[in-house]
Amino acid sequence: MQLLKRWRLTPSRAILEILMIAVALCYLIPIWMVFSNSLKDSTGAGLMGLSLPSKPVWDNYAIVFRESDILRGLYNGLLLGLITVVSNVVVASMCSFYLARIKRKISTFFYNYFIAGLIVPGSIIPIYLEMRILHLNNTYIGLVMLFVTATLPFGIFLFTGFIKTIPREIDEAAIIDGSNPYQLYFRIVFPLLKPVTITVSIFVFIAVWNNVAYYLYFSKSTQYPLPLSIYSFFGKYSQSWNLVFADILVGIIPCLILFMFAQKYMVSGITAGAVKG
Repeated sequence: MQLLKRWRLTPSRAILEILMIAVALCYLIPIWMVFSNSLKDSTGAGLMGLSLPSKPVWDNYAIVFRESDILRGLYNGLLLGLITVVSNVVVASMCSFYLARIKRKISTFFYNYFIAGLIVPGSIIPIYLEMRILHLNNTYIGLVMLFVTATLPFGIFLFTGFIKTIPREIDEAAIIDGSNPYQLYFRIVFPLLKPVTITVSIFVFIAVWNNVAYYLYFSKSTQYPLPLSIYSFFGKYSQSWNLVFADILVGIIPCLILFMFAQKYMVSGITAGAVKG
C-alpha cells in the first residue's frame, strides 16, 4: 500500500512511460514482423504486414530445414564459434593478467594498443592481401585467426578490468605456498574469472555467429554458418520472403539458447570488468 502511495502518475512520469513503451515497440515490432511473415505464403510475406495469417504455413520451416543445408551451417557456426571463444578466452585472459599486474610503461602501452582495436575499424583490402599471401583465404584456420584478432580487444578490456578487482594478496599467498606463475594463473586466478569468462564467451560467440563481412570476403559458401543460409532463399532475381523470415528465426535459436542459460552472469561480468578497465 505504501508502495502504491509512493508511485503516483505525474505528467513527467507519464511522458517517460510513453517514451519507454515507444522504445520497447521499436525493438518488438521487427521481431513480430519476422515471426508473423514466416508463417505466410510467399505473396503474403512479400507485403511485409504485421498481421498473423488466417492459416499458418508451417511448411516454411520444413522447407528451410530441407533446402538450406542447415546441418552444415550449424556445424560451421559451432566449430568456428567454439574454437574462437576458447582461443579468445585463453589469450585475452593471460594477456590481461600480465597487463593488470605489471605496472610498467610497456604494459600501459600494450593495454592502450589493444583497447584501440575497439574503435579502429578493420580494413578489408589489406587484410585480404595479407590472407592471400599467407594462403589463409577460404580456410577455417584463417577465419578463426580473423575472429580472434577482431574480438581480442573486447576480451582484454573486460578481463583486465576484472582482474584489477582481485586482491593482490591472493597472488602473494599462492606464491608463498610455492605456486609458480602458471600454477598461480590456472589454479588460483582463472577460476575466479568465471563471470567475465562467460560474458566474453557469449559476446564472442554471437559476434562470430552473426558476422557477415568476414564470411563473404574470406570464405567459401560451404564454410558459411547457419545465419548465412538465408542466401539460399534471397537472390538477385527472386526472393522468398516467407522462407527468409523462417530462416532468420531458425538462425537465432542457438544464440537465444546460449543467452538464456548464461544471461545471469552477463551483467556481473560486464560491470565488474568495465569498472576499472
